Amino acid sequence: MDLLIRMSAILVILFGGPALALWARARWRRPVAWLGVGALTFTGAQAVRLPLLIGLTEWFQRGWLPRPSDPLILNLAILSLSAGLFEETARYLGMRWAHRRQMRMGESLEDTDVLVLGLAHGGTEAFWVGVVGWVQLMVMQLMQEGTLPIPPGAEGVVTAYWATPAWILWVGVLERGMAIVIHIGLSFLIWIGVHQRQLVWWGAAMLLHALVNGTAGYVMTRWGMWEAEGIVALWALASVLMALRGRRLAFGAPSHTRKSLDGPACPRAD
Repeated sequence: MDLLIRMSAILVILFGGPALALWARARWRRPVAWLGVGALTFTGAQAVRLPLLIGLTEWFQRGWLPRPSDPLILNLAILSLSAGLFEETARYLGMRWAHRRQMRMGESLEDTDVLVLGLAHGGTEAFWVGVVGWVQLMVMQLMQEGTLPIPPGAEGVVTAYWATPAWILWVGVLERGMAIVIHIGLSFLIWIGVHQRQLVWWGAAMLLHALVNGTAGYVMTRWGMWEAEGIVALWALASVLMALRGRRLAFGAPSHTRKSLDGPACPRAD
């Protein structure tokens, strides 16, 4: 039963986010390309960011950079700011491409386009988190069964993994859902910047992304999981309000002809 609970939670993380993006695209009949754009913005950002973080870690370990007096704060700052910088830059470039594509076709990006792009970005992040979780589960299971040898010094890691209650992984499911909501809010911020041609909105999204990651990470290390999840929940609620406000700023009143979140497209009466 323990293994089943763990497997089911990871599978929901793995496929739940992408399924939401697929559903939204089909529901509002938005371009399939948006799924690729959302996937590429997250994956591409990490493909650049992670090697840089590995290199930076190597520099600290070799003494090429001075060791900080408080490694926790520095680590959180680097991880959070790099996530905001690379992900929101990639999101901005992807949104600009999507906007120009629609303009070439004589159309414009709608609120449902931004929603699908946000779901695709957040869903891709959830997918990769699920992949890592699934690989970890399989390796731990094989080590527990004796099929794979436990590396010297890793016995405590394996013991701690199986000592952690299986239901904790379902907290991870909730966290991924809240993270996707935050990505939607950030997508609306980026869209305002693209729509109004003001980079200040890209900067706001970058700093907000860093703030979300940094505060959640700090609270997690200082106080614990439930407090951190509470912080993420507050950011998710703020993102909902931000998306609603951003939608009004960028799109104004609902159109009678577009595929809006208010309902399906319909022809004008006149």
